[in-house]
Amino acid sequence: MPSILGIDPFGGSAYGVWLSKVQGKYKEEENPDINRGNFLEPIIRDLYRKETGNEVQTPQLQRHKVETWAIANIDGLILPEDGAPGVLEIKAPRASRFYALEDYGVPDYYQVQIQHYLGVTGLQWAHFCAWNADAFRLLIVRVERDQELINLMWKVAREFWQANVLTGIPPENPAGPTIRLPPLEPKLMLMESPEWEEAASEWREAKGILKEAEKYEAECKEKLVKMAIEARRAKVKGFDVTVSIDKNGVPRVRDGKKEDEAA
Repeated sequence: MPSILGIDPFGGSAYGVWLSKVQGKYKEEENPDINRGNFLEPIIRDLYRKETGNEVQTPQLQRHKVETWAIANIDGLILPEDGAPGVLEIKAPRASRFYALEDYGVPDYYQVQIQHYLGVTGLQWAHFCAWNADAFRLLIVRVERDQELINLMWKVAREFWQANVLTGIPPENPAGPTIRLPPLEPKLMLMESPEWEEAASEWREAKGILKEAEKYEAECKEKLVKMAIEARRAKVKGFDVTVSIDKNGVPRVRDGKKEDEAA
């Protein structure tokens, strides 16, 4: 569904879907991300069971009774002890993507896939479930059925099926995304006010000044230590600044004036 709608960030396109449906030539190549997902899916399913207490079945391919072009290969059918069943969508992203999901929320390309599954199965809710080994925790987000969105998506998909798949005519990829949705349940609040921008700029400037000051301090300290070594003494003092060098040759610089002020 994300490919048909023009919002697949992983390179999927309506033309690629058309090739797979009409000519059977398009096959998703294996890569580390796909292999990791396939390997971890049953493990994440078990982790989800333990976390929620919900039973999960793995049904066969689902097909809509009326819109026969609409199919769904869901990762799990959730069967709570009390309440209606739901769809389980499992993801095993790399660490950077997992943390992005936590901070910025579930993106539109995952949302439309879940809504498509809800449309095919007729169910009213789903759980988006992601797990990453580095974070070693589950991210579970509840997704409610959005019939208006399903109708909009399926209008595009139905036209694609009738105008391209059934006729064998390749589609033109959309110039831009057909649907745009805000992320679902982001934990990170984005600050975009002028006051925040000004404060952030001042902080960066202060960090730069501090870095230069630390560099200058190190150079001055090195100069003092060098003069102490040239004096051939283990300890020297002047103007309330003391340089001592221990038996291992490690120097120490103390500011007596600063220590007195602190006291």
